[in-house]
Parts: sequence; C-alpha cells; structure tokens
Amino acid sequence: MAAIKHRRTALERVEKFISDIYFTDCNLRGRLFGDRCPPASLSCFQTPRRIPYQEAVVQEFGPAEVGQSLGPTRLPFQTCLLCIGCQ
Repeated sequence: MAAIKHRRTALERVEKFISDIYFTDCNLRGRLFGDRCPPASLSCFQTPRRIPYQEAVVQEFGPAEVGQSLGPTRLPFQTCLLCIGCQ
C-alpha cells in the first residue's frame, strides 16, 4: 500500500512541475516557455550575404505574415525577420 501512496505523490509532483496551470512562474514549463503572445507585426527583408546587426536594422523591411514562404532555401539569400511587440 505504501508504494501506491508514494507513486501517487510522485505523479502529482511531476504534474505540477510540467503544468501550464500550477506554479507557472517557477515550474519547468514556465521557465522554458514563459509568457507568450502573438506578434503585433512581422517584417522582413532579404540580403545576398550575411550582414552585421547595425547594418540590418537600417534596411527597408517589408510586411510578412506567419507561415509565409520567404523563398527557396537553395538560393544564397539571408532573410532577416523583425517582430514588433505583442497584440
């Protein structure tokens, strides 16, 4: 009977450790995923080479959507995405 009691206790602890309801500020799910929200806007641009951050942020970004195809992967273009805030 004691083994069943300890098994139940262990399962309850594991459930709380990975729960999306209980202790989300300190459990595994909360630490890995944190607060999430959909992006308010997405923008992108393509460049034929890798560029530094300072050069990337001054480029002219075009609108983008979640799930949008950004071109074939076989082309030697780099795609930079910019996510602005949360909805």
